[in-house]
Amino acid sequence: MESIESSHIKLEDGSTSDADIIFVATGVTPSSLFSESGLPTGEDGGLLVNDCLQCVDYPEIFGGGDCIKVQGRDLARAGVYAVRQNPVLLHNLSAALEAKPLQRFNPGSPDFLLIVNLGDSTALLRKGKWIWNGSMAFKLKDFIDRRFMRKFQLSGELEEEL
Repeated sequence: MESIESSHIKLEDGSTSDADIIFVATGVTPSSLFSESGLPTGEDGGLLVNDCLQCVDYPEIFGGGDCIKVQGRDLARAGVYAVRQNPVLLHNLSAALEAKPLQRFNPGSPDFLLIVNLGDSTALLRKGKWIWNGSMAFKLKDFIDRRFMRKFQLSGELEEEL
């Protein structure tokens, strides 16, 4: 890509591609901590874990979220997978301490709801082939995020805002 204009992208070969909405998404990259420490990593640098979210070479190390690469799976770096990993990770950490059986992580359907906050009180929503943007998408994201975070509040801060 050579440049981004208000209504099109100019590519290095001189061609252009028209667009109604243009935003740059650079993606999430795991910390170099894993590779620098000699732990096994996937091609993206994430800690390489098995389906029980254990490091493939050191089963006493567990990981989850955007910092891991699940061996044999090509999962997008999306918060939905971290949320889905949470109960498995909690169970497996406790089970490992008590020498009980571990659970396997099932990522579920890859057709999840994705809403990206565009930073101006609008958002871009994608569900399957359906794409929608605007303030209503932002309001839906805000509602979902606040409801999710309310589950983990111990201090009562979120209730005070309502």
